[in-house]
Amino acid sequence: MRQVILLLGFFGAVLLLALVPTRSHCADPLLDVLERKGTLSPEEVKQIEQERQEAEKAQVEALRDEILPKALKGLEIGTLSYFEYSGGREKDDKAFNRFRITRGYIIVKKQLTPWLGFRVTPDVTQDDTGDFKLRLKYLYAEIKPPDLGFLTDMKSEIGMGHNPWLDFEEHVNFYRVQGTMFIERAGIFNSADLGVSVMGYWGGQMDEDFRKRVSKYYAGRWGSWHIGVYNGGGYHAKEENENKIPEVRLTVRPLPDLLPGLQVSYFGLFGKGNKKNVSSWPDYDVNLAMLSYQDSWITFTGQYARTRGNNKGTLVVPGTDRSLKGEGFSFFVEGIPPLLDRAFSVIGRYDRFDPDTEDWVASGKDAYELALGGLAWRFYPHWMALLVYERIFYEKNNGGLGAVPSPGKDLDDDWRVQGAVQMSF
Repeated sequence: MRQVILLLGFFGAVLLLALVPTRSHCADPLLDVLERKGTLSPEEVKQIEQERQEAEKAQVEALRDEILPKALKGLEIGTLSYFEYSGGREKDDKAFNRFRITRGYIIVKKQLTPWLGFRVTPDVTQDDTGDFKLRLKYLYAEIKPPDLGFLTDMKSEIGMGHNPWLDFEEHVNFYRVQGTMFIERAGIFNSADLGVSVMGYWGGQMDEDFRKRVSKYYAGRWGSWHIGVYNGGGYHAKEENENKIPEVRLTVRPLPDLLPGLQVSYFGLFGKGNKKNVSSWPDYDVNLAMLSYQDSWITFTGQYARTRGNNKGTLVVPGTDRSLKGEGFSFFVEGIPPLLDRAFSVIGRYDRFDPDTEDWVASGKDAYELALGGLAWRFYPHWMALLVYERIFYEKNNGGLGAVPSPGKDLDDDWRVQGAVQMSF
């Protein structure tokens, strides 16, 4: 426990550095002098700096086009990685104290033409022996068709692409570094699958100010949409049946001028699970609704989901093909104080999910509840440090996250204190 306290104290000290104010200076010393003497206003200096940066960017791009080999033009290489230290207790009262790599994307993109691109992304995973291995997360061709009236900014993914829901939610709630989102944590589905999909915006994009100040992701003026057909088992499952899963997300931004951060979303999928338990493939349905709000000082999401079965085909009444009906909700909030250049945040989240609302497996309570709270520091674009306390409360008959209820099991609460770092470029 002493080691846990010392290591978490270190993460806390790193976060507290965000409270030390710093004064920014102009890149050009002459502009700095003119601003201090009052010859130029701060707004004029900012405008000059912005114009200079844009001119430099244009010069770099022109030079790059001249000297880069053709094979490197349009090529982007990046990473998204999560590293954490956590200590606490898992189900069955097992204590832990560990460093972990929980995500290790290598992102390679190639823009071949204005309408045709390609992406491949392997990800790090650790197997049961402790060995780190790379597995494929995304591999798809990206085709951008022309706008079709009110349907704008469209693109299609062909291959192993994004699930319509989780990528969207993770660009509203940016804290995937802490752990999986509500519906994935409940064991219903994951974030990628083999298939074909098309997505886009309703009526063009939000203005530049919103995209810079709040979010550039899924920034359709009247909302966005994503429709696809997939195998259904997820990106690390072999397709076991002939069923294909249609999935759809529809998002509306009802007041783009009055409340631009307000969005209402629906996600649905309908099909069969990927495991035959007795003689047939179990039903697999999801209906999910979310209200979300994003601004420069606060982000909020509230969602409600009704499910039947899961993508693996494992949430069934034991010994049958009857899928369990589930129900749950989740709330997330991020508060960003108007200080420190929006670098410091306070976050909180609460989930509740009942995997068997009809009590087919165990009569009585069998849900779980998750609660977490913490601090975050964005110290560089797309980089952040996080310090969080999380607790999961299991009702008496719950079998664990994503598992069938187990009558009388009575799991002890899970808890952990976590320090995590997101690294991205």
